[in-house]
Amino acid sequence: MGAEKSAETGWRQVPVLIRSDIMAAAEREHLDISEECTRALAKRLGIDLRPPRRIHTPGEPQVIVAPDAVPAVHAPAPPAVINAEDPTVPGKVLREKKERKAHAAAKLQAPPEEPALSPPGAPVLPPVAPGPAPKTGRKGKKEDAIKRFVSTRIVRETEESPDAIIAKDELYQLFERWCRDHDYAAIPDRRVFFVALKNKYALAERSVAGVPSWISIRIK
Repeated sequence: MGAEKSAETGWRQVPVLIRSDIMAAAEREHLDISEECTRALAKRLGIDLRPPRRIHTPGEPQVIVAPDAVPAVHAPAPPAVINAEDPTVPGKVLREKKERKAHAAAKLQAPPEEPALSPPGAPVLPPVAPGPAPKTGRKGKKEDAIKRFVSTRIVRETEESPDAIIAKDELYQLFERWCRDHDYAAIPDRRVFFVALKNKYALAERSVAGVPSWISIRIK
């Protein structure tokens, strides 16, 4: 039995889970985690602990100390891989944690990127002037067009004369042309125009040589 134990007295590397508060306290005390675990197990099993031989064999599994569960707000950091035979492990772990914190703080404090500037000597382009606004028809009621046409183009005569007679169709054609020239979007139709001249502006009418006409007026 003693020979069997003697054949097994070497070093193995196994994954060990340690509570994060215990691990933090051990790091502060700069304890050798592998040695402390070995002493505790040897005492528990009643095995005479020999002085450990710190021989690292490449390719052997390493002790992994897993941290407590990290909240789902951020992705958990990868578990620290610790070589149980390296006495400088605690200091390395502390340095790695400090470096990660410093890197995260630098990213948060980084100034926003400024917009790219034109290279020196590049021609400065003038601002593009807005094009002319599209021409739209004059807004207003149909009565406004008739009222303006009567006040600007028609002259009343006190006495009837051959020069003061104009056919109704001819006067409406002149009115249509005047509305287009003044950009009226809506042109009153013939009936509306005639009714307004007769009832609102009291123009006289009669048939001259069989042609419906307005009398006692002339066009400017």
